Amino acid sequence: MPRRRSLALSILVLLGLSTAVLATAEPPPPTAETGAVLAGGSDPLDDPWLSEEGPAVPVSPEIARERVQTAWREAPDRAHARAAALVRQRLEFGLGDLLAPAAVIAAHQSDAQPTLYTAMARDLAPGLPSVQTDHAIALWHAGDVGTSILTLGKAFWTTVVSLPAQLWLLENVAELLLVVVLCASMVFVLLAAILVFPHAAHDFGDLFSSRMPSFARFGALAAVVVAPLLLGEGLLGLVLVLFTIAFAYGSSRQRNALMISAVLLLIGLYPLAQVVRVTTGLLDRDPVLRSTLSVVAGTENQADVERLESAVESDLVAAHALAYRARRYGLEARSQELLESIAARMPDDPVALANLGNLEKRRGDTGAAIELYERAAEEIDSPTLLFNLSQAYATKFRMEEYESTLVRAQSLDDQEVAALSNLDDAELVADLGFPFRLIRDRLRPQVLSARYDARAIIAIAPGWLGQSWPLTGGAFALVMLLLMLFANRWDHASQCARCGHRICTRCEETVWSEELCEDCHHLFQNPGATDPSLRMARLQALSQRESRFDRIWLALSLLIPGMAGFAARRPDFAIFGLLLFSWAAAWVVWPSGIQADPMLMGSAAALTFAAPGVAAVLAYAGVVFVSLVLRKSR
Repeated sequence: MPRRRSLALSILVLLGLSTAVLATAEPPPPTAETGAVLAGGSDPLDDPWLSEEGPAVPVSPEIARERVQTAWREAPDRAHARAAALVRQRLEFGLGDLLAPAAVIAAHQSDAQPTLYTAMARDLAPGLPSVQTDHAIALWHAGDVGTSILTLGKAFWTTVVSLPAQLWLLENVAELLLVVVLCASMVFVLLAAILVFPHAAHDFGDLFSSRMPSFARFGALAAVVVAPLLLGEGLLGLVLVLFTIAFAYGSSRQRNALMISAVLLLIGLYPLAQVVRVTTGLLDRDPVLRSTLSVVAGTENQADVERLESAVESDLVAAHALAYRARRYGLEARSQELLESIAARMPDDPVALANLGNLEKRRGDTGAAIELYERAAEEIDSPTLLFNLSQAYATKFRMEEYESTLVRAQSLDDQEVAALSNLDDAELVADLGFPFRLIRDRLRPQVLSARYDARAIIAIAPGWLGQSWPLTGGAFALVMLLLMLFANRWDHASQCARCGHRICTRCEETVWSEELCEDCHHLFQNPGATDPSLRMARLQALSQRESRFDRIWLALSLLIPGMAGFAARRPDFAIFGLLLFSWAAAWVVWPSGIQADPMLMGSAAALTFAAPGVAAVLAYAGVVFVSLVLRKSR
């Protein structure tokens, strides 16, 4: 017995105070970036356009008039007329989504005409999930269920293909997964440690004195548990000590589930935390892209314009953004200058070629326009481009080519071609919108090359253990290895499954098993050696106790996430249930995402997260039900 106690003392001290040893060492100097990195690799504080007062830039002598505002003011003061005027401007000059006028038009919605104005708003901003979803909801309220479902499907597809919606979805999904993974893994370790804490406290007290009171045993072990917090290791150090206790006293199933929770914790602390940090600061790393998106959305300020002007000679994205802005403001000379510079640098740029072709077509040089259209058509399949080419063919009376090109355009997107044809203008050609593929191509390498920043997890792991994933993973692996090698070399306290009596080889003269005390062993295994009346009284008392504990476990299973799995002795159900509950709870707290964007997503955000949220709730209820059934069948 002294040899066992000495060995147990050395192991517990090693495991319980390992974080203290690590914390006493001075951590290495931080090597993470100290701020967001600009496109050129400079510090953001060096960016001279962070305020409205940027450097002086040449001002175009042309007097610009914003096409959307002009069309709104000059159209008759009726929603139908204004919407029609703006739709023409949007299609003809490739102005993307006109959110502000779409919101004004949609505000005219009434019970008498529930879908009329939402349909007009959708025509003004077809690339915004919020507008699409509002129209689907209006159709649903009007009783047109089939069209509503189809429109909702289009809203979902818009969310998938729209770059701003993709960025919003990526950011929110990454943040929600981080919350779910961290909460589920840490709560599982906490619950697993709480269930065995009385046994661990009893054994820990025996290291000092077998006569140590229970409250002192609990207090001594609690001091070891909170030591990492006092030593600056934060929640990660606390979780590591709780993990040690749970792993030392856990069954094989529980140890497997604890390994899974440790892996989930590492995934959350490092890859997921890094993804969240990259996605939330993605545009901050490249101010040119941020200003470009502001220009495309029509919310740019003078600082954005000046930043793009300074980069236009070397940055293709900035050149396209300024060409888009010049087109929106009617600065045709400036637009042509920018498009020609883009074509000179990228001779196969389809957007520049197509829009230069439109300029030639509007001047009357249809032959030059056809040449540019055909060069652009070799690069992309665009219904708008093919519509322009068919219009040019019709002007030259090349009717066979006109018909075949128009059929090809309709096969790509008949609705877009129909919208252009409905403008009833034989001379109409439509500009291609801003090429978002350039932004995607530019963001992809930035995401893949982003350096790891340890500050992403500083709130959870501020100390030495959180400096790198090999150190954190090594700490958990070392604990598991030592416990698998040495945990069976000392006697663990346990609890009788029948009466709840503590079983301890140091306190009991005879121990039959880890799950059955001596009295219950004689009661159930040797009934003939017991008095029948006493035996019946004992069985009745045990039955009442079992009924009482069944009610307690039922309440705990319903009130505390993950407890149903522990009640059924299925820790895998416990961790799975915690993951489901964490996602459902995150959905309830943030039904429209952590980073809400009502202008971009609107009701589409709530619908996006509703389906996985409801599925998580139903799956969690199923896990709890199955766990309770398994407990009853034991």
